[in-house]
Amino acid sequence: MNLFALTSDAARRIVRIPLTAAVQQEMDTTFSNQEQRFRAHSEEQLPFDGKYKPDDGECLYIDDYDDIDGIHAAVANPLGIPEIVAETNEFEAIKALFVGKNEGESKIALIQNFDKRKILSTSGLSIFHSANVFRRVEGIGLTIGTSLSAILEDARLSFFSFHAARQLFDLSQYYREATDEDLDEFANSKILKVDDVNSFVATSDNWVRRKVALVMQSGILERIDLEATKKTALVFGIDIKTEVNGDGSCMVLPTKKAELKKLLRFLDEDYFQSVLSSTPHLSNSKRPV
Repeated sequence: MNLFALTSDAARRIVRIPLTAAVQQEMDTTFSNQEQRFRAHSEEQLPFDGKYKPDDGECLYIDDYDDIDGIHAAVANPLGIPEIVAETNEFEAIKALFVGKNEGESKIALIQNFDKRKILSTSGLSIFHSANVFRRVEGIGLTIGTSLSAILEDARLSFFSFHAARQLFDLSQYYREATDEDLDEFANSKILKVDDVNSFVATSDNWVRRKVALVMQSGILERIDLEATKKTALVFGIDIKTEVNGDGSCMVLPTKKAELKKLLRFLDEDYFQSVLSSTPHLSNSKRPV
């Protein structure tokens, strides 16, 4: 299986990462093992509806996904894909790594998220342990992740986290707007305080409804540490107000539309979700993939 990178560069959407034979063999084993774990924890597949959050043993899928990036085509014709350039800018454009294969008539791509934290850059000093000493990493490199984010099998895209999947693919046509009932449920979350729920529902425009739907679908309100969230928000100039109620501390939802949108964007943005997923005390997720 050839290793490819999906990038944010429209002119070089997919690039190929050439490997030595030994590394290629190990890469095949790594992705095959990750596929087995993914499938073992997705025995029940449920159609994505923008609201349901999968439990352990479940995953979401979108049928008839339009592979506009040409992932399957790249797997079918790897030599027609340009090789990656060993430069920092090229590596920083990577959104995902993937390999592909055919099983019978099925075309399968195994995909994992990629971010800048996985780059071994020449701008700093990267070292690795070998033969009882630490040695310097010569040249730019990358770290392969430990789990798959999605599997694209023919036209079915399967994933556990819609937030992670939409970082990789344009899924805007699958977004949905929160209904009045969804907004009411959101406003009555234990971790939130909304002074006037009826006013909040009545004044929520399409943008707010879409963001609320995404925040609810991500399940982030069920997993955040409020104090740590406040500190992270301050870094981005967002001052989250809190109060103490019968259920403990809660986040006060701003009444001003501009401040509300800043908060919702913060809760849904990649930088906060990345902090959540990479910081143990900010998450209680137990999913092993």
